[in-house]
Amino acid sequence: MEVVEKGTCSLRNEIRSWNIPFNSLSKHLNGKTKRKKMESASVLIEEENVIIVAWIIGMQECEPSITLQQLKMIIVEFTQTRPTPFKHGMLGKT
Repeated sequence: MEVVEKGTCSLRNEIRSWNIPFNSLSKHLNGKTKRKKMESASVLIEEENVIIVAWIIGMQECEPSITLQQLKMIIVEFTQTRPTPFKHGMLGKT
């Protein structure tokens, strides 16, 4: 994009070399696209995150290793006394 900004190449020629649809880039450059926030606030506080990460690291040595269901249940134990965005209080599809 530096060559376009310097004027040594046209925008259309530059995006053609990258196989980018002209309308998509044009809308993006002109601020006509809306960005959706993909990030959401954590339901765990930092101390809870540290405890869970330490638990996961400690469980790496165990056989069999932890399952996704076990991890979800640990998170439920930490969050059961406060409101969460989870359906039925459980993380993920239920």
